[in-house]
Amino acid sequence: MSLQSRFSHSLVSLPSTTQRIVIALSGGLDSSVLLHLAAQYHKSHRHLELLVVHVNHGLQEQANNWQLNCQQQAEALGLPFVAEMVDVEVKARSSLEAVAREKRYQALAKHMDAHSCLLTGHHADDQFETFMLALKRGSGLQGLAAMPPMRNFAAGCLLRPLLSVTRAELADYARQQRLSWIEDPSNQSLEFDRNFLRHKILPELTGRWPQWLASTQRSVQLLQESVDLLEELAESDYQTLESEQTLCCESLLLLSPKRQRNVLRYWFKRMGWAYPSQAQLAQILTQASAQQDAKVAVTLAEGECRRFQACLYLVRKVELLESNLVTNWELASTPILTLDNGSQLAWQNGGKLLPPSSSQQVSVKFRTHLEQKEFKAFGRVGSRSIKKLLQECKLPPWQRNRLPFVFYDEVLVAVADIYIQQDYACPNNKGIALNWLPTC
Repeated sequence: MSLQSRFSHSLVSLPSTTQRIVIALSGGLDSSVLLHLAAQYHKSHRHLELLVVHVNHGLQEQANNWQLNCQQQAEALGLPFVAEMVDVEVKARSSLEAVAREKRYQALAKHMDAHSCLLTGHHADDQFETFMLALKRGSGLQGLAAMPPMRNFAAGCLLRPLLSVTRAELADYARQQRLSWIEDPSNQSLEFDRNFLRHKILPELTGRWPQWLASTQRSVQLLQESVDLLEELAESDYQTLESEQTLCCESLLLLSPKRQRNVLRYWFKRMGWAYPSQAQLAQILTQASAQQDAKVAVTLAEGECRRFQACLYLVRKVELLESNLVTNWELASTPILTLDNGSQLAWQNGGKLLPPSSSQQVSVKFRTHLEQKEFKAFGRVGSRSIKKLLQECKLPPWQRNRLPFVFYDEVLVAVADIYIQQDYACPNNKGIALNWLPTC
């Protein structure tokens, strides 16, 4: 089967709703072949819109020349072209490759919607390198399964139509079609792990075992099938554990340890968090089996895993920010007040809180500088401690120091949108209604 036929066959898996194909063009061999194949495919599939996107990382002196080269390639084929400039800033404990890849995909995502599919030029050699790097890191099944042929991406999907094609086959096609491409000098540097595998390890393996790449491909496909099966099991378990994106500890602990870890990874994926390490998984399961009132937390890159009322929560960093500021609130000009901890407090007519008089100053304070201990809440008999009221309303502990307390002058009149002071309650919903958004 010709390479064009193999390419066309791989696009059979495009979702039926696809209207636009976005081509990621770096200008190298693989993406230049991808562009040529896509342009040929487009001749018989005119109902699809094609867009060529080049991401300029600015990491090489020739970066702008490469961008121009990519533009000329697209224009020669009569295809629309867009260039995206990105700033690659490498921070501590991060690699140049990883940061550049993240920035690249962020730029490509700008051109995606629910009817779009991104095509990339990843090929069999790339798959081998990804597999070996995962093996080096001691990755689990998900990592060893390397790159799937298709996955969700941004609002649409990502398809790798050349994943079964070797780099040698791409080079043969490029020479036959008299294509030109860019050779990035950094691809020769053995400082990068991928280049070391590409130039030192893979040639040795294929020299000894010519079918090495094909065998690796089969193994990866089997691993991907296993990943899919585990995900189906995790989805089934998740449905029995999940409630409003939290996990029930009691039900979780009824599963075998392997299924516990499997469903936790699935939960992280659904929530858009990075997979936890083995050590972090062990900590989370220890937390799940702790006493109900235990104040424990597992720190993760995106925030913390917390336990509250026998359920596990994933709490983002922004939801952990506290505040010590006192903020004056001009209700007439500011119906929505954004607080320095990232939460918002809004008001509208038709609630139970008596509006302030024209002479009263409205301010928002937080629990860390609250001197008042007792509060007479509307609908309750007598006064109760604020601590007890917050426990009764089942507010998670990490939100309690983020909770806004509303004052008229020096009088506490409302605890966010949860409690109203008895003496400031307005009958028949003729007052104002507060609405607190813990994150905005």
